[in-house]
Amino acid sequence: MLEFATGQNPHSQTRITTNIVKNGSNLEFIYTRSAEALGDGVTYTVEWSDTLAVNSWSSADVPQQGLTDNGTLHTMKASIPAGSNQRFVRLKVEN
Repeated sequence: MLEFATGQNPHSQTRITTNIVKNGSNLEFIYTRSAEALGDGVTYTVEWSDTLAVNSWSSADVPQQGLTDNGTLHTMKASIPAGSNQRFVRLKVEN
């Protein structure tokens, strides 16, 4: 599912490419999503947590914007509040 959602080739050994950088008081999380998966109803949620505890994940205050779109793949940027000490980020993919 994750390979389909992120435009990977399921017949080769590839890894999802993401990038995260701090920009002022935000973390910018960059990921790729598949236009085909999006059209099939796959949803993409960027979540953050300060503790990694099961019920600690939040998608509050995480706006997303498209950076590029080649018709097949979309490069997306999510802006997450940086927090004060540590912050973990994950991409949640559901259908």
